[in-house]
Amino acid sequence: MSRPLYAMLALALVAGCASPPPPPPGSAASKVVSLGSMKHIEVGAMRVARENGFLTVKVELTNTSHKNKSMYYRFAWLGNDGFPVADEESWKSLTLYGTQTSYLPAIAPVPQATDFRLEVQTPENSVNLFR
Repeated sequence: MSRPLYAMLALALVAGCASPPPPPPGSAASKVVSLGSMKHIEVGAMRVARENGFLTVKVELTNTSHKNKSMYYRFAWLGNDGFPVADEESWKSLTLYGTQTSYLPAIAPVPQATDFRLEVQTPENSVNLFR
């Protein structure tokens, strides 16, 4: 092979290994941190409001498979600076039945919360969750 062909092959390999760009700030995807595979679990609409001074959230989750999917989740409540303003929540479990859509409701425990992050963990990657 000639040098230009090697260079083109190397460039193609590097381009194929590039990570996808991060989601746009403020989008629903930017609010979710997946600590495992989210295969067949889609995050849909997020509704955020302030009620009685506390941030409230409702997140739509859909199982796109015909098989039941189990997962764990928790919300992290953030202040204006992007840092947590409340203690870490405990993990909660959820079973999404085949092709089911479910809504996760949450209320911030402190009025200082202005933003949130949804952390999701699937059972195959949750060995150390409850130790």
